[in-house]
Amino acid sequence: MNLITGETRATLGSAEVARLKEAGALIEDPRRERPRYFDGRFLAARDLIRDQQYILTREADLGQAAGSGVASGLDVERGSAGDRVNVAAGHGVTAAGELVLLTRAIELRLADIPRAEQLSARFGLGRVAQPPLRNRSGLFVLALRPVEYTDNPIGSYPTSITGQRSVEDGDVVEATAIVLVPWQDDGAADALDARRGRAAAAIFAGDGARGLSANVLPLAMLALSNNVVVWVDEAMVRRELGADRADLPGLGYAPRALRLAHLVQHQVHLADLLLASGGRGFAARENFPLLPSAGPIPAGMIDSRDFTQRYFPPEMVVDFSIIPEDELPALVEEALSLPPIDLEAPSATLESTSILLLAPIPRNEWRAVSSRLTTRTRTLRPAAINLVATRKPLEILQQLRIPRLPLPIDSGDPSNAEWARLAALPDLWFVRRRNLAYRDDLAGEAIRLAGRDTLEPSTDSSRLSALGLDIASNRVFARATPRAALEVQSLLASPRFAESPSLTAAALGELGRAETLDQAAVLRVAADLSAPGVGDGLIRLERARPDSVASTAALAAIADGGDWRSADSAAAKLRSAELSRMAGTVLRPQPLNPSEPAVKPTLTTPTAAPTPTLIPRPPTRAGAATTRAAAQAAPAVDTPTAGEKAATTPSGKRRKASPAASTSEATGKAGGNRK
Repeated sequence: MNLITGETRATLGSAEVARLKEAGALIEDPRRERPRYFDGRFLAARDLIRDQQYILTREADLGQAAGSGVASGLDVERGSAGDRVNVAAGHGVTAAGELVLLTRAIELRLADIPRAEQLSARFGLGRVAQPPLRNRSGLFVLALRPVEYTDNPIGSYPTSITGQRSVEDGDVVEATAIVLVPWQDDGAADALDARRGRAAAAIFAGDGARGLSANVLPLAMLALSNNVVVWVDEAMVRRELGADRADLPGLGYAPRALRLAHLVQHQVHLADLLLASGGRGFAARENFPLLPSAGPIPAGMIDSRDFTQRYFPPEMVVDFSIIPEDELPALVEEALSLPPIDLEAPSATLESTSILLLAPIPRNEWRAVSSRLTTRTRTLRPAAINLVATRKPLEILQQLRIPRLPLPIDSGDPSNAEWARLAALPDLWFVRRRNLAYRDDLAGEAIRLAGRDTLEPSTDSSRLSALGLDIASNRVFARATPRAALEVQSLLASPRFAESPSLTAAALGELGRAETLDQAAVLRVAADLSAPGVGDGLIRLERARPDSVASTAALAAIADGGDWRSADSAAAKLRSAELSRMAGTVLRPQPLNPSEPAVKPTLTTPTAAPTPTLIPRPPTRAGAATTRAAAQAAPAVDTPTAGEKAATTPSGKRRKASPAASTSEATGKAGGNRK
């Protein structure tokens, strides 16, 4: 390219053109011929028309290079009446590269929309009007088609001496027409709901939206009964702009846009079927000849009494497992590279198809759920054992054997109870599995084991002592089993709890209220405190006043079972200006003593511990004895005693000491003097 003149093409002489044509190295495009202007040339209307056609052809070539589809808007939904549809404003590009545009949202009567056969290259609007059909029934594709027509008449002067003056349209107006393209299928006599599944199978297992012209932009498929809308399915034929250019290497079974559209269409179709049936489940073969390689299933398809499934054909191998809910999209994306599931395939093909049913679990509940399961995967049996009714007589004779009855399910097993709870979840998904040859030489599962029957309360006892939480931690570790103690240490050592004294106290308080402190109970508490949003308010309170720290009395009140959740939820909604005042009310922070060395605020024990506003709950019956034992064995810390708490008012003023409190205080002083 010449950067000075801007020329991007070389001009060939006549001799060079003849030589290149003879050699076959010059390729001409008859669509891209334009008039050559020079002084003294007589121009006719055909020359200017050729110039316009050249520009339109170049624009269409550029549109094809970018891909076809909907750029924005153009959503289709039911209208205000049964025979009307709404089309939102938007624009897109047809497969031929032509731009279609709707500047505003419109509502149309289906009886007024012309069929595609009634449109010629110039919209077919002649002087004689053609009446539209009034009794349309069947499947139709609602599409946009670029058209043009002439308008604005002006005077035409004669081109000869004897000619007469006339009137001609002076402008060519480009427009977009909404058309209905009949969908050619072989189910004209069947119900429209049944034809929906077969149309989806023809589109997503075949060559896409077959039978549609490249001059139209499909928006949705409609099922009409006497011009009344039965259902609307956008994902069946609608594609986004450039989606057909996303898979240039062509390594997948089908373009990604087609596979993703199949998943979206299946979700919408399944939701419509469940709405029509009142949420009652069904076998997939009844409504879907073809399933995507991943998608949701109706609720209740797994019988928790014997763990059988009735959604997929009995020939298929179906396993049930769990997955963190934030990892489900990645697994679905991986499964979309596999072919769709043909439910009408022969039995031999179905037997080589493996399905994995997944129960999405929140990330904070993953370890708690896993601890209640003995295995991560469970095989589901088909509801029809041996499938005798669907096999040929010869196959029955060849495979004749006494069926082995499955072992009864132990309903009292905690693992079976957890599998039954997972099977009843309403958001189960299926993915198609690859058939890979692998070796399973080493089978097992890593578990966390404690080295001794009794464990020390915590490796970071100095931090808990500084926070005034050593009594609460001793009480928890005294009741915990070895595995539970290991889980408690792991929970308190996690960064979120290690950096927040109030969360540490809340964790000890929740653990202290547990009836039995085993590994499952600790995991339940960890899942509860790790849920999204839990503890955010306490963290905001701690960060509201960086020049102060929480009092040990407030932390001890939380660890003793105080109602910290109301303060947590309230602080999470407050504005920053109000957090400082609430932090002084709930956590009762005290300013640091300037004479003391500077340390981290979250690890500093205040010199004076005012009374917290949190009201402690009484300990559980199971932990009463261990609480007294742990309190006697725990070292003395500089925290208020139970008598001191009772001798103060909510405003912080000291009441008149009772005899019991005086006796207790005197005993403590005597003990101190003895030391």
